[in-house]
Amino acid sequence: MSLAPSTSASRGDVTLQPSFFTSSLYVNPFRDDIRTLIHAYHEQYSQSSEKPFALFKKVWRAQGWEWLHCKVFDNRSREALMNVSHRLFLERTVKTEAPFTRVVALFGLYAFFNTQPTGSAPPLYSMKQILVPIDQYSSLLLLPTSLVSEILRPLQPYVSHILECLVNSEVFHIIPSSDLNAFNPRQLPRELYLDSISSESALQKSKKAGRPTKRDKAKKAKAALDGIDKWMHKTSVPSHPIEGGPAFGAPATTHYLLAQPPTQTLAEYKADKASMLDAIGFSPTHPSGVHLAMEQVNHDVLERLRQLQETEGPKLRTESMSFAGKERAERAVREMKEKGGPGLLGLLEGSGLESLEESCS
Repeated sequence: MSLAPSTSASRGDVTLQPSFFTSSLYVNPFRDDIRTLIHAYHEQYSQSSEKPFALFKKVWRAQGWEWLHCKVFDNRSREALMNVSHRLFLERTVKTEAPFTRVVALFGLYAFFNTQPTGSAPPLYSMKQILVPIDQYSSLLLLPTSLVSEILRPLQPYVSHILECLVNSEVFHIIPSSDLNAFNPRQLPRELYLDSISSESALQKSKKAGRPTKRDKAKKAKAALDGIDKWMHKTSVPSHPIEGGPAFGAPATTHYLLAQPPTQTLAEYKADKASMLDAIGFSPTHPSGVHLAMEQVNHDVLERLRQLQETEGPKLRTESMSFAGKERAERAVREMKEKGGPGLLGLLEGSGLESLEESCS
């Protein structure tokens, strides 16, 4: 049941309506503020020896997040403020986000929920629960297990403690899976105001009928490239100096996402592959029936890639879109026949993923 307006609203005082918090006027700046919070915390976390959550509270207060609850006092508007803010924090905790981003979003959700004013007179409306889809709830409970790299391991006990407090306090109100769109409204922002998206408004005004010209495509591509370059520059952080780095003593920089190598996924894959080869008794130095079966499987996969090249190859328009994977597969099968080895299962060794993991560690 929806809340009734507060007495201040009934007296005719100016107050923000609930639709403001579901509109682009609130949603888009709030997303930008979360992004700024994540970057600021990561920058200080990589340079400070302070306790992780104490450092987060310092960054939280420095950016003025503690005053957000004073934005509105009307009951219905406060309900919209809390629900929308919780959703925007939760959307940065999904599995597709980087582990560090998920941790900071969880810290923000926890801090925002637990700093609701409780001793005001007259009392302000406060939320008792946080709506969360069941798939996001399950991924949140598994978040501590993904913090395995050296830079993320100190965050693990704090994440576990926060999740334990939220679960034991029955804060989470489970709703159907996110793909069923159980939230109301289904998408954010629900209302779009042209004044808040002037660039999109200008683009719509200049849009021409028919297909875009080559010049329009080039201008759009250049604008997108400039935007990515500015974002990378804004979100870059200092990296450890490396031999042969920038000249004249300039500090080396990297993007904060590249400082989080996929060590867990790589380690799990290597362990699973080793277990599988050991279980079937495969040995490259001792040919056997298992070895012959592996050769047959490798040749079947390679033949399938060749068939795909014959059917899909003519559809590719540029040289850069060729079947580079088939060439690597052929080389792996050839090395298996000449030197022994797992063939296609050995493609990880020497690949870009492994070299990236080693360079980032």
